[in-house]
Amino acid sequence: MSREQKFSKSEILLSTTDLDSRIKYANQSFCDIAGYSLDEMKGNPHNMVRHPDMPKAAFENLWQFIRAGKSWMGPVKNRCKNGDYYWVNAFVTPIKDSNGQIKEYQSVRTCPDDDLIRRTNEVYPELNQGKQPKKIASETDQSSWFQYFFFTLAILSTINLITSDNYFTSIPLTALSVVASALFFQWRTKYQNVVQQAKQIFDNPLMTYLYSGNNDKIGAIELALKKRQAELNAIVGRVSDISQNITSTAEQSSQSGDNVASILSEQRRETEQVAAAANQMSSTVQEITHTVAQAAVASQQGLDISIEGKQQVDSTTLAINQLSEQLTQVDQAINNLTSGCQSIETVLSEISSIADQTNLLALNAAIEAARAGEQGRGFAVVAEEVRALAMRTQQSTEEINKLLTQLLSESEFAIDAMTQGNQLSKTCVDLSQQTGESLEQVHFEVSSLAQISEQIATAIGEQSVVAEEVNQNVIAISDMSSESEQHGRKATELSNELLTELNEQQSLINQFRN
Repeated sequence: MSREQKFSKSEILLSTTDLDSRIKYANQSFCDIAGYSLDEMKGNPHNMVRHPDMPKAAFENLWQFIRAGKSWMGPVKNRCKNGDYYWVNAFVTPIKDSNGQIKEYQSVRTCPDDDLIRRTNEVYPELNQGKQPKKIASETDQSSWFQYFFFTLAILSTINLITSDNYFTSIPLTALSVVASALFFQWRTKYQNVVQQAKQIFDNPLMTYLYSGNNDKIGAIELALKKRQAELNAIVGRVSDISQNITSTAEQSSQSGDNVASILSEQRRETEQVAAAANQMSSTVQEITHTVAQAAVASQQGLDISIEGKQQVDSTTLAINQLSEQLTQVDQAINNLTSGCQSIETVLSEISSIADQTNLLALNAAIEAARAGEQGRGFAVVAEEVRALAMRTQQSTEEINKLLTQLLSESEFAIDAMTQGNQLSKTCVDLSQQTGESLEQVHFEVSSLAQISEQIATAIGEQSVVAEEVNQNVIAISDMSSESEQHGRKATELSNELLTELNEQQSLINQFRN
Protein backbone atom coordinates (compact mmCIF):
# COMPACT_ATOMS: atom_id res chain seq x y z
CA MET A 1 0.00 0.00 0.00
CA SER A 2 1.61 3.25 -1.14
CA ARG A 3 1.62 6.21 1.20
CA GLU A 4 1.67 9.92 0.51
CA GLN A 5 4.93 11.66 1.37
CA LYS A 6 4.89 15.27 2.51
CA PHE A 7 7.56 17.92 2.35
CA SER A 8 7.88 21.36 3.88
CA LYS A 9 6.17 24.36 2.26
CA SER A 10 9.51 26.17 2.44
CA GLU A 11 11.27 23.49 0.42
CA ILE A 12 11.92 23.80 -3.30
CA LEU A 13 12.25 20.64 -5.43
CA LEU A 14 14.41 21.60 -8.38
CA SER A 15 15.50 19.63 -11.43
CA THR A 16 16.73 20.33 -14.96
CA THR A 17 16.51 18.12 -18.04
CA ASP A 18 17.81 18.19 -21.58
CA LEU A 19 15.53 18.55 -24.58
CA ASP A 20 14.84 14.81 -24.49
CA SER A 21 13.64 15.05 -20.89
CA ARG A 22 16.73 13.32 -19.46
CA ILE A 23 17.68 14.53 -16.01
CA LYS A 24 20.78 16.70 -15.86
CA TYR A 25 20.52 17.98 -12.30
CA ALA A 26 18.35 17.58 -9.21
CA ASN A 27 18.78 19.33 -5.90
CA GLN A 28 19.07 17.46 -2.61
CA SER A 29 15.46 18.08 -1.57
CA PHE A 30 14.19 16.47 -4.76
CA CYS A 31 16.57 13.51 -4.29
CA ASP A 32 15.47 13.08 -0.68
CA ILE A 33 11.74 12.85 -1.29
CA ALA A 34 12.11 10.85 -4.53
CA GLY A 35 14.41 8.37 -2.80
CA TYR A 36 17.04 8.46 -5.56
CA SER A 37 20.59 9.73 -5.46
CA LEU A 38 21.70 12.28 -8.02
CA ASP A 39 23.91 9.69 -9.71
CA GLU A 40 20.93 7.37 -10.06
CA MET A 41 18.83 10.10 -11.66
CA LYS A 42 21.39 11.67 -13.96
CA GLY A 43 20.97 10.70 -17.60
CA ASN A 44 17.67 8.89 -17.00
CA PRO A 45 14.31 10.05 -18.41
CA HIS A 46 12.31 12.23 -16.06
CA ASN A 47 9.38 9.81 -16.27
CA MET A 48 11.29 7.58 -13.81
CA VAL A 49 9.39 9.56 -11.12
CA ARG A 50 6.09 9.70 -13.03
CA HIS A 51 3.14 8.22 -11.19
CA PRO A 52 0.74 6.02 -13.24
CA ASP A 53 -2.23 8.06 -11.96
CA MET A 54 -1.04 11.08 -13.94
CA PRO A 55 -3.12 11.51 -17.12
CA LYS A 56 -1.33 11.70 -20.46
CA ALA A 57 -3.46 14.71 -21.34
CA ALA A 58 -1.81 16.71 -18.56
CA PHE A 59 1.68 15.97 -19.95
CA GLU A 60 0.50 16.68 -23.49
CA ASN A 61 -0.69 20.02 -22.20
CA LEU A 62 2.72 20.56 -20.57
CA TRP A 63 4.72 19.74 -23.72
CA GLN A 64 2.43 21.93 -25.81
CA PHE A 65 3.46 24.94 -23.76
CA ILE A 66 7.19 24.32 -23.13
CA ARG A 67 7.98 23.29 -26.71
CA ALA A 68 6.49 26.62 -27.76
CA GLY A 69 8.94 28.32 -25.41
CA LYS A 70 6.29 29.11 -22.78
CA SER A 71 6.21 28.24 -19.09
CA TRP A 72 3.71 25.74 -17.72
CA MET A 73 2.25 25.35 -14.26
CA GLY A 74 0.19 22.51 -12.88
CA PRO A 75 -0.27 19.96 -10.10
CA VAL A 76 1.70 16.72 -10.61
CA LYS A 77 1.63 13.43 -8.76
CA ASN A 78 5.08 11.79 -8.62
CA ARG A 79 6.17 8.35 -7.52
CA CYS A 80 8.94 7.63 -5.00
CA LYS A 81 11.53 4.93 -5.46
CA ASN A 82 9.86 2.77 -2.79
CA GLY A 83 6.41 3.08 -4.44
CA ASP A 84 5.06 5.94 -2.32
CA TYR A 85 3.85 9.15 -3.93
CA TYR A 86 3.90 12.89 -3.35
CA TRP A 87 2.05 15.89 -4.84
CA VAL A 88 3.85 18.95 -6.16
CA ASN A 89 2.88 22.25 -7.68
CA ALA A 90 5.17 22.11 -10.71
CA PHE A 91 6.40 25.15 -12.64
CA VAL A 92 8.26 24.12 -15.80
CA THR A 93 10.26 26.68 -17.73
CA PRO A 94 12.23 26.32 -20.98
CA ILE A 95 15.73 27.78 -20.47
CA LYS A 96 17.19 29.55 -23.49
CA ASP A 97 20.77 30.29 -24.49
CA SER A 98 22.16 33.61 -25.64
CA ASN A 99 20.82 32.96 -29.15
CA GLY A 100 17.28 32.42 -27.89
CA GLN A 101 17.36 28.68 -28.50
CA ILE A 102 15.96 26.32 -25.87
CA LYS A 103 18.84 24.42 -24.26
CA GLU A 104 17.13 22.73 -21.28
CA TYR A 105 13.97 22.56 -19.21
CA GLN A 106 13.81 23.62 -15.59
CA SER A 107 11.18 22.35 -13.16
CA VAL A 108 10.63 24.03 -9.80
CA ARG A 109 8.17 22.29 -7.52
CA THR A 110 6.53 23.64 -4.37
CA CYS A 111 4.11 22.12 -1.89
CA PRO A 112 0.49 22.43 -3.23
CA ASP A 113 -2.47 23.40 -1.00
CA ASP A 114 -5.15 20.89 -0.07
CA ASP A 115 -7.89 22.47 -2.26
CA LEU A 116 -5.69 22.13 -5.35
CA ILE A 117 -5.04 18.45 -4.58
CA ARG A 118 -8.72 17.83 -3.94
CA ARG A 119 -9.82 19.36 -7.25
CA THR A 120 -7.03 17.55 -9.07
CA ASN A 121 -8.15 14.20 -7.65
CA GLU A 122 -11.63 14.98 -9.07
CA VAL A 123 -10.48 15.97 -12.57
CA TYR A 124 -7.46 13.74 -13.35
CA PRO A 125 -9.39 10.43 -13.14
CA GLU A 126 -11.86 11.77 -15.75
CA LEU A 127 -8.92 12.71 -17.98
CA ASN A 128 -7.48 9.22 -17.54
CA GLN A 129 -10.81 7.84 -18.77
CA GLY A 130 -10.63 10.06 -21.85
CA LYS A 131 -13.50 12.30 -20.71
CA GLN A 132 -13.68 16.05 -20.88
CA PRO A 133 -14.54 17.36 -17.38
CA LYS A 134 -17.78 19.33 -17.39
CA LYS A 135 -16.45 21.91 -15.02
CA ILE A 136 -13.93 23.09 -17.59
CA ALA A 137 -16.12 22.63 -20.67
CA SER A 138 -16.65 26.35 -21.30
CA GLU A 139 -15.52 29.62 -19.81
CA THR A 140 -18.20 31.87 -18.22
CA ASP A 141 -18.22 35.66 -17.94
CA GLN A 142 -20.56 36.90 -15.23
CA SER A 143 -19.68 40.53 -15.93
CA SER A 144 -21.55 40.33 -19.26
CA TRP A 145 -24.82 39.63 -17.41
CA PHE A 146 -24.28 42.72 -15.27
CA GLN A 147 -23.53 44.70 -18.43
CA TYR A 148 -26.75 43.50 -20.00
CA PHE A 149 -28.65 44.34 -16.83
CA PHE A 150 -27.37 47.93 -16.62
CA PHE A 151 -27.93 48.44 -20.35
CA THR A 152 -31.49 47.11 -20.11
CA LEU A 153 -32.10 49.25 -17.03
CA ALA A 154 -30.92 52.37 -18.90
CA ILE A 155 -33.19 51.61 -21.85
CA LEU A 156 -36.21 51.02 -19.62
CA SER A 157 -35.53 54.22 -17.65
CA THR A 158 -35.32 56.20 -20.86
CA ILE A 159 -38.61 54.76 -22.12
CA ASN A 160 -40.17 55.49 -18.75
CA LEU A 161 -38.90 59.06 -18.97
CA ILE A 162 -40.49 59.48 -22.37
CA THR A 163 -43.81 57.93 -21.48
CA SER A 164 -44.16 59.07 -17.88
CA ASP A 165 -45.53 62.37 -16.67
CA ASN A 166 -43.68 62.12 -13.37
CA TYR A 167 -40.43 63.74 -14.37
CA PHE A 168 -39.42 64.29 -10.79
CA THR A 169 -38.90 60.52 -10.36
CA SER A 170 -38.14 59.34 -13.90
CA ILE A 171 -35.37 61.86 -14.68
CA PRO A 172 -33.13 60.95 -11.71
CA LEU A 173 -33.79 57.24 -12.29
CA THR A 174 -32.92 57.52 -15.97
CA ALA A 175 -29.79 59.54 -15.29
CA LEU A 176 -28.66 57.09 -12.61
CA SER A 177 -29.19 54.04 -14.82
CA VAL A 178 -27.33 55.62 -17.78
CA VAL A 179 -24.39 56.67 -15.61
CA ALA A 180 -24.28 53.26 -13.97
CA SER A 181 -24.35 51.54 -17.33
CA ALA A 182 -21.58 53.81 -18.66
CA LEU A 183 -19.41 53.36 -15.58
CA PHE A 184 -19.85 49.58 -15.62
CA PHE A 185 -19.04 49.50 -19.34
CA GLN A 186 -15.87 51.45 -18.68
CA TRP A 187 -14.96 49.12 -15.80
CA ARG A 188 -15.74 46.03 -17.86
CA THR A 189 -13.51 47.28 -20.65
CA LYS A 190 -10.62 47.56 -18.18
CA TYR A 191 -11.60 44.22 -16.71
CA GLN A 192 -11.47 42.56 -20.13
CA ASN A 193 -8.06 44.11 -20.74
CA VAL A 194 -6.85 42.64 -17.44
CA VAL A 195 -8.34 39.28 -18.38
CA GLN A 196 -6.63 39.46 -21.75
CA GLN A 197 -3.30 40.24 -20.08
CA ALA A 198 -3.87 37.38 -17.67
CA LYS A 199 -4.48 34.99 -20.54
CA GLN A 200 -1.30 36.21 -22.19
CA ILE A 201 0.47 35.12 -19.07
CA PHE A 202 -1.13 31.67 -18.93
CA ASP A 203 -4.21 30.68 -20.90
CA ASN A 204 -5.12 27.21 -19.71
CA PRO A 205 -8.77 26.39 -18.89
CA LEU A 206 -7.85 23.14 -17.16
CA MET A 207 -5.44 24.83 -14.78
CA THR A 208 -7.84 27.78 -14.35
CA TYR A 209 -10.35 25.50 -12.71
CA LEU A 210 -7.79 23.48 -10.73
CA TYR A 211 -6.16 26.58 -9.21
CA SER A 212 -9.25 28.81 -8.73
CA GLY A 213 -12.14 26.37 -8.41
CA ASN A 214 -14.12 27.93 -11.31
CA ASN A 215 -13.67 28.50 -15.00
CA ASP A 216 -14.68 32.13 -15.31
CA LYS A 217 -12.51 35.07 -16.22
CA ILE A 218 -11.84 35.85 -12.59
CA GLY A 219 -10.35 32.40 -12.35
CA ALA A 220 -8.11 33.21 -15.32
CA ILE A 221 -6.88 36.31 -13.49
CA GLU A 222 -6.33 34.28 -10.34
CA LEU A 223 -4.42 31.65 -12.38
CA ALA A 224 -2.20 34.36 -13.88
CA LEU A 225 -1.46 35.79 -10.43
CA LYS A 226 -0.59 32.33 -9.12
CA LYS A 227 1.58 31.71 -12.15
CA ARG A 228 3.42 34.96 -11.50
CA GLN A 229 3.84 33.84 -7.94
CA ALA A 230 5.11 30.49 -9.20
CA GLU A 231 7.57 32.31 -11.48
CA LEU A 232 8.78 34.30 -8.52
CA ASN A 233 9.09 31.10 -6.50
CA ALA A 234 10.97 29.51 -9.40
CA ILE A 235 13.38 32.42 -9.58
CA VAL A 236 13.85 32.47 -5.82
CA GLY A 237 14.14 28.68 -5.73
CA ARG A 238 16.70 28.46 -8.52
CA VAL A 239 18.67 31.41 -7.19
CA SER A 240 18.48 29.90 -3.71
CA ASP A 241 19.70 26.54 -5.00
CA ILE A 242 22.50 28.15 -6.97
CA SER A 243 23.32 30.29 -3.94
CA GLN A 244 23.55 27.16 -1.82
CA ASN A 245 25.86 25.60 -4.41
CA ILE A 246 27.85 28.82 -4.53
CA THR A 247 28.02 28.87 -0.76
CA SER A 248 29.15 25.25 -0.69
CA THR A 249 31.67 25.93 -3.43
CA ALA A 250 32.86 29.05 -1.63
CA GLU A 251 33.22 27.06 1.58
CA GLN A 252 35.23 24.39 -0.24
CA SER A 253 37.29 27.10 -1.91
CA SER A 254 37.84 28.75 1.45
CA GLN A 255 38.84 25.41 2.96
CA SER A 256 41.20 24.80 0.05
CA GLY A 257 42.61 28.28 0.58
CA ASP A 258 43.13 27.53 4.26
CA ASN A 259 44.78 24.24 3.34
CA VAL A 260 47.01 25.99 0.84
CA ALA A 261 47.91 28.65 3.40
CA SER A 262 48.70 26.01 6.00
CA ILE A 263 50.75 24.00 3.54
CA LEU A 264 52.58 27.11 2.38
CA SER A 265 53.35 27.95 6.00
CA GLU A 266 54.67 24.45 6.57
CA GLN A 267 56.55 24.69 3.31
CA ARG A 268 58.12 27.94 4.49
CA ARG A 269 59.31 26.24 7.67
CA GLU A 270 60.65 23.33 5.68
CA THR A 271 62.36 25.78 3.34
CA GLU A 272 64.01 27.49 6.29
CA GLN A 273 65.26 24.11 7.47
CA VAL A 274 66.53 23.41 3.98
CA ALA A 275 68.33 26.75 3.97
CA ALA A 276 69.92 26.00 7.36
CA ALA A 277 70.91 22.54 6.18
CA ALA A 278 72.30 24.03 2.98
CA ASN A 279 74.40 26.48 5.00
CA GLN A 280 75.65 23.67 7.19
CA MET A 281 76.39 21.60 4.11
CA SER A 282 78.26 24.54 2.60
CA SER A 283 80.45 24.82 5.71
CA THR A 284 81.03 21.09 5.67
CA VAL A 285 81.94 21.18 2.01
CA GLN A 286 84.40 24.01 2.64
CA GLU A 287 85.98 22.02 5.45
CA ILE A 288 86.15 18.98 3.20
CA THR A 289 87.75 21.11 0.49
CA HIS A 290 90.42 22.36 2.89
CA THR A 291 91.02 18.85 4.22
CA VAL A 292 91.23 17.42 0.74
CA ALA A 293 93.76 20.13 -0.21
CA GLN A 294 95.89 19.13 2.80
CA ALA A 295 95.54 15.51 1.78
CA ALA A 296 96.68 16.39 -1.72
CA VAL A 297 99.77 18.20 -0.38
CA ALA A 298 100.55 15.29 1.95
CA SER A 299 100.03 12.84 -0.87
CA GLN A 300 102.40 14.83 -3.10
CA GLN A 301 105.02 14.91 -0.33
CA GLY A 302 104.58 11.18 0.17
CA LEU A 303 105.00 10.70 -3.56
CA ASP A 304 108.19 12.78 -3.59
CA ILE A 305 109.58 10.88 -0.61
CA SER A 306 108.65 7.61 -2.24
CA ILE A 307 110.49 8.64 -5.40
CA GLU A 308 113.54 9.61 -3.32
CA GLY A 309 113.33 6.33 -1.42
CA LYS A 310 113.15 4.46 -4.70
CA GLN A 311 116.26 6.25 -5.94
CA GLN A 312 118.09 5.39 -2.69
CA VAL A 313 116.93 1.81 -2.94
CA ASP A 314 118.23 1.72 -6.53
CA SER A 315 121.59 3.09 -5.31
CA THR A 316 121.64 0.48 -2.56
CA THR A 317 120.92 -2.22 -5.09
CA LEU A 318 123.77 -1.00 -7.32
CA ALA A 319 126.18 -0.85 -4.36
CA ILE A 320 125.20 -4.30 -3.25
CA ASN A 321 125.79 -5.56 -6.80
CA GLN A 322 129.23 -3.98 -6.82
CA LEU A 323 129.90 -5.50 -3.40
CA SER A 324 128.83 -8.83 -4.77
CA GLU A 325 131.32 -8.47 -7.65
CA GLN A 326 134.08 -7.50 -5.24
CA LEU A 327 133.28 -10.38 -2.99
CA THR A 328 133.44 -12.63 -6.04
CA GLN A 329 136.90 -11.31 -6.82
CA VAL A 330 137.90 -11.76 -3.19
CA ASP A 331 136.61 -15.29 -3.35
CA GLN A 332 138.67 -15.91 -6.49
CA ALA A 333 141.76 -14.42 -4.85
CA ILE A 334 141.25 -16.50 -1.80
CA ASN A 335 140.91 -19.57 -4.02
CA ASN A 336 144.11 -18.66 -5.76
CA LEU A 337 145.76 -18.16 -2.37
CA THR A 338 144.52 -21.55 -1.30
CA SER A 339 145.97 -23.12 -4.42
CA GLY A 340 149.29 -21.37 -3.76
CA CYS A 341 149.27 -22.59 -0.21
CA GLN A 342 148.69 -26.10 -1.49
CA SER A 343 151.61 -25.71 -3.87
CA ILE A 344 153.75 -24.46 -1.00
CA GLU A 345 152.70 -27.47 0.96
CA THR A 346 153.75 -29.73 -1.91
CA VAL A 347 157.12 -27.95 -2.19
CA LEU A 348 157.60 -28.08 1.50
CA SER A 349 156.88 -31.78 1.34
CA GLU A 350 159.49 -32.15 -1.34
CA ILE A 351 161.99 -30.17 0.74
CA SER A 352 161.20 -32.37 3.68
CA SER A 353 161.87 -35.42 1.54
CA ILE A 354 165.14 -33.96 0.30
CA ALA A 355 166.11 -33.10 3.78
CA ASP A 356 165.41 -36.64 4.86
CA GLN A 357 167.52 -37.99 2.07
CA THR A 358 170.23 -35.51 2.81
CA ASN A 359 170.22 -36.55 6.39
CA LEU A 360 170.37 -40.21 5.34
CA LEU A 361 173.21 -39.54 2.93
CA ALA A 362 175.04 -37.54 5.46
CA LEU A 363 174.62 -40.44 7.85
CA ASN A 364 175.91 -42.84 5.27
CA ALA A 365 178.81 -40.51 4.44
CA ALA A 366 179.68 -40.37 8.02
CA ILE A 367 179.57 -44.12 8.26
CA GLU A 368 181.66 -44.56 5.16
CA ALA A 369 184.07 -41.93 6.26
CA ALA A 370 184.52 -43.84 9.48
CA ARG A 371 185.18 -47.06 7.72
CA ALA A 372 187.41 -45.71 5.04
CA GLY A 373 189.40 -43.57 7.07
CA GLU A 374 191.65 -41.94 4.66
CA GLN A 375 189.85 -43.18 1.83
CA GLY A 376 187.67 -40.53 0.24
CA ARG A 377 186.27 -42.24 -2.72
CA GLY A 378 182.99 -42.99 -1.23
CA PHE A 379 182.84 -39.68 0.53
CA ALA A 380 183.23 -37.98 -2.77
CA VAL A 381 180.26 -39.83 -4.11
CA VAL A 382 178.26 -38.83 -1.11
CA ALA A 383 179.41 -35.27 -1.40
CA GLU A 384 178.29 -35.28 -5.01
CA GLU A 385 174.92 -36.46 -4.01
CA VAL A 386 174.74 -33.90 -1.27
CA ARG A 387 175.57 -31.22 -3.77
CA ALA A 388 172.87 -32.44 -6.10
CA LEU A 389 170.43 -32.40 -3.28
CA ALA A 390 171.51 -28.95 -2.36
CA MET A 391 170.83 -27.80 -5.89
CA ARG A 392 167.45 -29.35 -5.76
CA THR A 393 166.86 -27.65 -2.46
CA GLN A 394 167.87 -24.33 -3.94
CA GLN A 395 165.52 -24.77 -6.85
CA SER A 396 162.73 -25.67 -4.51
CA THR A 397 163.57 -22.66 -2.43
CA GLU A 398 163.34 -20.41 -5.49
CA GLU A 399 160.02 -21.93 -6.36
CA ILE A 400 158.87 -21.36 -2.78
CA ASN A 401 160.04 -17.75 -3.03
CA LYS A 402 158.10 -17.27 -6.25
CA LEU A 403 155.04 -18.88 -4.75
CA LEU A 404 155.34 -16.77 -1.63
CA THR A 405 155.70 -13.67 -3.78
CA GLN A 406 152.63 -14.65 -5.75
CA LEU A 407 150.77 -15.45 -2.53
CA LEU A 408 151.78 -12.09 -1.11
CA SER A 409 150.49 -10.35 -4.23
CA GLU A 410 147.25 -12.29 -4.10
CA SER A 411 146.92 -11.51 -0.40
CA GLU A 412 147.38 -7.82 -1.01
CA PHE A 413 144.76 -7.97 -3.75
CA ALA A 414 142.45 -9.81 -1.39
CA ILE A 415 143.12 -7.20 1.26
CA ASP A 416 142.31 -4.41 -1.22
CA ALA A 417 139.16 -6.22 -2.32
CA MET A 418 138.14 -6.77 1.25
CA THR A 419 138.82 -3.10 1.97
CA GLN A 420 136.60 -2.06 -0.94
CA GLY A 421 134.04 -4.59 0.23
CA ASN A 422 134.07 -3.04 3.66
CA GLN A 423 133.67 0.40 2.17
CA LEU A 424 130.83 -0.81 0.01
CA SER A 425 129.32 -2.50 3.01
CA LYS A 426 129.53 0.76 4.92
CA THR A 427 127.96 2.48 1.94
CA CYS A 428 125.16 -0.13 1.94
CA VAL A 429 124.70 0.41 5.62
CA ASP A 430 124.52 4.15 5.15
CA LEU A 431 122.10 3.76 2.29
CA SER A 432 120.08 1.31 4.33
CA GLN A 433 119.93 3.81 7.16
CA GLN A 434 118.86 6.52 4.75
CA THR A 435 116.30 4.15 3.29
CA GLY A 436 115.04 3.41 6.80
CA GLU A 437 114.79 7.12 7.53
CA SER A 438 112.97 7.66 4.21
CA LEU A 439 110.65 4.80 4.97
CA GLU A 440 110.08 6.26 8.42
CA GLN A 441 109.23 9.58 6.84
CA VAL A 442 106.95 7.81 4.37
CA HIS A 443 105.29 6.04 7.28
CA PHE A 444 104.80 9.36 9.04
CA GLU A 445 103.32 10.94 5.92
CA VAL A 446 101.12 7.93 5.30
CA SER A 447 99.96 8.13 8.91
CA SER A 448 99.16 11.78 8.40
CA LEU A 449 97.34 10.88 5.22
CA ALA A 450 95.37 8.22 7.11
CA GLN A 451 94.37 10.75 9.76
CA ILE A 452 93.32 13.19 7.05
CA SER A 453 91.36 10.39 5.40
CA GLU A 454 89.60 9.73 8.70
CA GLN A 455 88.77 13.42 8.94
CA ILE A 456 87.47 13.29 5.38
CA ALA A 457 85.42 10.22 6.21
CA THR A 458 83.98 11.96 9.28
CA ALA A 459 83.21 15.09 7.30
CA ILE A 460 81.64 13.03 4.53
CA GLY A 461 79.57 11.18 7.14
CA GLU A 462 78.33 14.49 8.50
CA GLN A 463 77.66 15.64 4.96
CA SER A 464 75.75 12.44 4.30
CA VAL A 465 73.56 13.06 7.34
CA VAL A 466 72.97 16.64 6.29
CA ALA A 467 72.31 15.52 2.73
CA GLU A 468 69.76 13.02 4.01
CA GLU A 469 68.07 15.76 6.00
CA VAL A 470 68.06 17.95 2.93
CA ASN A 471 66.67 15.06 0.93
CA GLN A 472 63.86 14.50 3.45
CA ASN A 473 63.10 18.21 3.51
CA VAL A 474 63.08 18.35 -0.26
CA ILE A 475 60.76 15.33 -0.38
CA ALA A 476 58.46 16.98 2.15
CA ILE A 477 58.53 20.22 0.14
CA SER A 478 57.84 18.25 -3.03
CA ASP A 479 54.89 16.48 -1.40
CA MET A 480 53.54 19.73 -0.06
CA SER A 481 54.06 21.38 -3.43
CA SER A 482 52.14 18.54 -5.05
CA GLU A 483 49.37 18.86 -2.49
CA SER A 484 49.38 22.64 -2.94
CA GLU A 485 49.10 22.10 -6.67
CA GLN A 486 46.14 19.78 -6.16
CA HIS A 487 44.46 22.28 -3.85
CA GLY A 488 45.26 25.02 -6.35
CA ARG A 489 43.68 23.00 -9.14
CA LYS A 490 40.71 22.24 -6.93
CA ALA A 491 40.39 25.92 -6.09
CA THR A 492 40.57 26.72 -9.81
CA GLU A 493 37.90 24.13 -10.59
CA LEU A 494 35.73 25.45 -7.79
CA SER A 495 36.24 28.99 -9.02
CA ASN A 496 35.29 27.93 -12.55
CA GLU A 497 32.20 26.18 -11.20
CA LEU A 498 31.38 29.28 -9.18
CA LEU A 499 31.77 31.44 -12.27
CA THR A 500 29.57 29.08 -14.28
CA GLU A 501 26.91 29.11 -11.58
CA LEU A 502 27.02 32.90 -11.39
CA ASN A 503 26.74 33.24 -15.17
CA GLU A 504 23.83 30.82 -15.19
CA GLN A 505 22.17 32.68 -12.35
CA GLN A 506 22.65 35.98 -14.17
CA SER A 507 21.22 34.46 -17.36
CA LEU A 508 18.19 33.19 -15.48
CA ILE A 509 17.64 36.51 -13.79
CA ASN A 510 17.90 38.32 -17.13
CA GLN A 511 15.50 35.85 -18.77
CA PHE A 512 12.89 36.06 -16.04
CA ARG A 513 13.31 39.83 -15.83
CA ASN A 514 12.71 40.12 -19.56
